[in-house]
Amino acid sequence: MGMVTLFWAQVLADCRVGAPKPVYVGGQIEASDFVPARWDLVPRNRYMWASVQTVRGCPKHCSFCSVWRTDGQRPRQGTSDVVMEEIVQLRRLGFRFIALADDNFHPVTLTDLHLAAQQKSTARLNELKALRDERFELMSRLAQLPDDTVFFTQITMEAAEDPEFLDAMKAAHIKGALVGVESVTPAGLKDVYKDFNLVGEDLIERLRTFRRHGVHVLGSCILGLPSDRPETFDATAAAAISADLTFAQFVTLSPYPGTVDFNRWEKGLGANPPTIAGIPLTRRWLIPQALRPKLYWHHPVMSAEEIRSRTQAVWDSFYSFGRIWKRSRFIKSSRGRLAFLLISKIYRQMYADTGIATDSARVTRSGRWVRLLAKPCCLEGV
Repeated sequence: MGMVTLFWAQVLADCRVGAPKPVYVGGQIEASDFVPARWDLVPRNRYMWASVQTVRGCPKHCSFCSVWRTDGQRPRQGTSDVVMEEIVQLRRLGFRFIALADDNFHPVTLTDLHLAAQQKSTARLNELKALRDERFELMSRLAQLPDDTVFFTQITMEAAEDPEFLDAMKAAHIKGALVGVESVTPAGLKDVYKDFNLVGEDLIERLRTFRRHGVHVLGSCILGLPSDRPETFDATAAAAISADLTFAQFVTLSPYPGTVDFNRWEKGLGANPPTIAGIPLTRRWLIPQALRPKLYWHHPVMSAEEIRSRTQAVWDSFYSFGRIWKRSRFIKSSRGRLAFLLISKIYRQMYADTGIATDSARVTRSGRWVRLLAKPCCLEGV
């Protein structure tokens, strides 16, 4: 949910008078136009987590991601005053768990600052420093919230080069972050336009850095990339385990509308793409869920079934009972460790069928269990 725009208010106003326009083009609005969501309208007992967006836009250009295509590559940050006002309201409503729903909570890297200084671009350097200073201002204010507050966000791996930033995250009660690992091979990172990530021991060390600074990592990996080979799956599981990730997800490459991957995939299928239940494959979101393929790309050396089964094996390896229990050692009590084990198994049950598009009834049942079990786990040290 998080912040919405004044533009959406116009859509609702038109609908109230029965005159909605066929198309609305909101564009990439400035941070000054962000307005808080009406959290007072949300049935409090139906939601455990709230969400607040503090920055829009991402300077990266990953091929699988729609964010930089829709929200742009120029980060636009809400002021800490506006963000804190919404977060304080959520605390007053009883929310302890809040997702900072930014696609990149660390929009200015140390490399960005170094390059701007090297290029003697004073205006650019000042702009980047202002963005960075605003991040630290926000985190210093989040740190003043009650100690039982739990934040979660998304961030690039480059944040591990910035120990000052990680320490500020920990102080700000940001307990965990989704980090896009994507691939453990140089060729895989090249496939997804993310060659600023690392591989091998450097990758493992960088991920461990988050944990050393008190930030737990949900590592996100993509499997079935054109350059992947059978041995890539075992290497991915080994890297996730060695990096001591708290959670991990292993999804197969899927072309989402608006992304570079989708445009390339749609063009490759031509003017008359295959159909399923009369629906073009390129409009896969309209295909009944039970009929949707598990894989949309033709892989050069592996079948869709081989990729599916190997991906499943990676999930099974990472989420074995023994490995989950070992990962839970950071939790102080046996009760908390047991809750962590159950949550890990539920997470695997929800998403291990090669991605998010799993049976909705199963996800609903799993969600109820997560709601019951997450509180004691977080209370016991997560």
